[in-house]
Amino acid sequence: MNQPDLDWELYRALREQWTHEDNLVNHRMMWLILSQGLLFTAYGGMSGVHHKWLVLGFPFFGMAVAAVIGSSIAAAVEAAEAIQREYAAAGLERLCRLSPMPGNRHRGRWAARALPFVFAALWVLAFAGSIGA
Repeated sequence: MNQPDLDWELYRALREQWTHEDNLVNHRMMWLILSQGLLFTAYGGMSGVHHKWLVLGFPFFGMAVAAVIGSSIAAAVEAAEAIQREYAAAGLERLCRLSPMPGNRHRGRWAARALPFVFAALWVLAFAGSIGA
């Protein structure tokens, strides 16, 4: 095989890995949003519950879920960034860009990086509210 063919093979392999990691971010964001939505719905329905430990413990469970899923999202984002660095180091930009809009790449990851912290902060507020109640 000549060098251009090898470059295209490497491009396809890296592109496949990058797409896989991007899909992992998407799936894990869906897990986060669905799980937090269900947990907040269940927590909101506990206004008349007489088990104070459950009302106090629910926010900790919500924070733990946000932290676990958030760390898995961060792992997928970091893996995608490592693939992009490998792509750049191989000089494959001359063939084709890995992402269509390289300047927007970091802004596109803001939600994935920030949303677990937003949910955790909401659970802190829920906990603070349950203490005051």
